[in-house]
Amino acid sequence: MSPENKDGDSRAWERALREMAPYLGLGGTLAVTVLGGVGIGHWLDGRLGTTPAFVLAGALVGILAAGYHFYRLVRVKR
Repeated sequence: MSPENKDGDSRAWERALREMAPYLGLGGTLAVTVLGGVGIGHWLDGRLGTTPAFVLAGALVGILAAGYHFYRLVRVKR
């Protein structure tokens, strides 16, 4: 393998990683957003003595926030 070809391969790899980078953490970000909403809802339910009201509300807010984050990421990258 010539040095010129090796350099071209590393540049292609670098470009591919740069294009993939915003998507690599997407799953973790979406999971933390939803679980954060559920966690806050669970905490509020325990604090206020309500049953599943705030857990459900927190889950809904978390899902909406995760969907919005996903939409913004995909819309910007097109």
